[in-house]
Amino acid sequence: MTRYFISGFLLICSFSLSAQDSNDIVGEWLTKNSEAQVTIYKEQGKYVGKITRVKDSKQSSLLDTIILSDFIFDAKEREWTNGTVFEPRHGHKSSGYLILKDANTLKVTGYKGFRWISDSETWTRIDTNTK
Repeated sequence: MTRYFISGFLLICSFSLSAQDSNDIVGEWLTKNSEAQVTIYKEQGKYVGKITRVKDSKQSSLLDTIILSDFIFDAKEREWTNGTVFEPRHGHKSSGYLILKDANTLKVTGYKGFRWISDSETWTRIDTNTK
């Protein structure tokens, strides 16, 4: 009996892990050190992120800058891939992918050439219900 219970439990867990929805990254995010707020949305079937608020008013020229573009959801890998990450402070563009660590934590990774040579940053979801 215990064996059936464990098997059933593992089966249910595997369904919940694979149930990640492609729109789960849509929303408002704070970048590392809360330097900026980024709004991620879907446009023409791809995911895009633009700066909607900045911490330092000297950086206001960055408002509405697209920093994530052309991401598509890979259900098998449970990540958003084939996109471009733009780093506006240095003007660098790189290939990128996004991984939702949990409902409120997004790992944003940019890389040149090879994924194993990359730079990542963790963003935190803003709870828009508390505004």
